[in-house]
Amino acid sequence: MRRTSTFSIVSALLGPALIGLAGCEGHFNQRGFAATPGSVEKLEAGTQSREDVVRLIGSPSAVATFNPNVWYYISETQESFAFLKPEITQQKVVQVTFNESGRIASIKNYDLKDAENIAMVQRITPTSGKELTVLEQILGNVGKFNPAGKKDTTIGAPTGGGGI
Repeated sequence: MRRTSTFSIVSALLGPALIGLAGCEGHFNQRGFAATPGSVEKLEAGTQSREDVVRLIGSPSAVATFNPNVWYYISETQESFAFLKPEITQQKVVQVTFNESGRIASIKNYDLKDAENIAMVQRITPTSGKELTVLEQILGNVGKFNPAGKKDTTIGAPTGGGGI
């Protein structure tokens, strides 16, 4: 009898949590370049021009910064689960390099195993000037305001005061 009541209490407490977790399924997000099936395989080195590439698979996702003859077609699939950070499950990069005459020189494919993590530099840019404490900030404006009854005669543009 005691085991049955303990099981009932545990299932009453954990039941809603388990049902809530079952409702949280992973969501897949496709981002970037989405080629039609077989279109990338139709690319041939040495025969096709830039216009042929654009006609077959579309405009590139990115062009190399220092070499306009290198085009990148980038796509990735992310899976997100409930409130957790999305995880990249698949990544593909097609690099198309053109020669000086505008024909395809090479085609390279990269995926997630070719990716490298790059550590960002954690530096702080110093600012010039004096850092004020809270007390200096509060007391810094003391004496810079006009008394309540006194008018400031220096406000506005100077006038000649003369007539015609």
